[in-house]
Amino acid sequence: MLRVEVSEEGQAALPAIDVEDAVIVIGSATNARIRLPAGAAEREHVRIEGGRWRALGPARVDGVARDGGEIGDGVTLELGGYRLRLAPAPSGVEPAPVQRTESLARELMRNLLGSGGAPSLEIERGRLAGAKRQLAPPESTLVIGRGDEANWIIEDKDLSRAHAEVRRGWDGTRIVDLGSKNGTKVDGDRVSGEGMALRDGCVVEIGPIVMRFRDPAEKYLQGDAPAFRPLVAEQGLRAKRTEPVVEPPPSTLPFYGALVIMGVALVSLIWILAS
Repeated sequence: MLRVEVSEEGQAALPAIDVEDAVIVIGSATNARIRLPAGAAEREHVRIEGGRWRALGPARVDGVARDGGEIGDGVTLELGGYRLRLAPAPSGVEPAPVQRTESLARELMRNLLGSGGAPSLEIERGRLAGAKRQLAPPESTLVIGRGDEANWIIEDKDLSRAHAEVRRGWDGTRIVDLGSKNGTKVDGDRVSGEGMALRDGCVVEIGPIVMRFRDPAEKYLQGDAPAFRPLVAEQGLRAKRTEPVVEPPPSTLPFYGALVIMGVALVSLIWILAS
């Protein structure tokens, strides 16, 4: 089993992903086992098989371009602005769920999006319509209800004091009903047991309150998202305006003004000589 730790240059590593697949693909494709944002990685950037890694796109080890090699006791690859530590997983660990790959890819994208990359809930119908709450970084919880024990208090008699809990973890975001009297639904399906996963754009009904879950990072990881090719850290550049600057044409007023002055002066001179 292989352990993969991903970090952005200058940032702490995200939780490790332990993988026992015979073939492991690292890249930006939706089916990549270790997924990186597009713009930093090719769809299939690195392929790992039989204890060896092979680069299908630009990769470096200790600052030197490499196209592959043995993993051995561990090797750190540099892809775009990211560092990937590949090493044998500790004995006895369980493989990480597939959802963690997708969730960690969203967390990497959030770093690129900045403050606007956090997932959020916005009330669309009911009391406090228009109110919005961003979710704290993993691992975190948000309890919604009408009582003081809630983190987001919505004073509606049809809500329970502690109605539902939103859990944002390294394996994604879920909502759990806390035994409320009027229930919780996601896209029309009633939430029960261990809860339901929240995806960008889904509708959450907490009693009579209707909310929309938004996750900007997930949108940018989907095929229908707007094009987004960020500058990675290794470039050390900020986006620059590339449109040509069109200079306004020079004004003709000074030229014609000078002609008028010369004309007045000439008439005055003729009048003086004639008199």
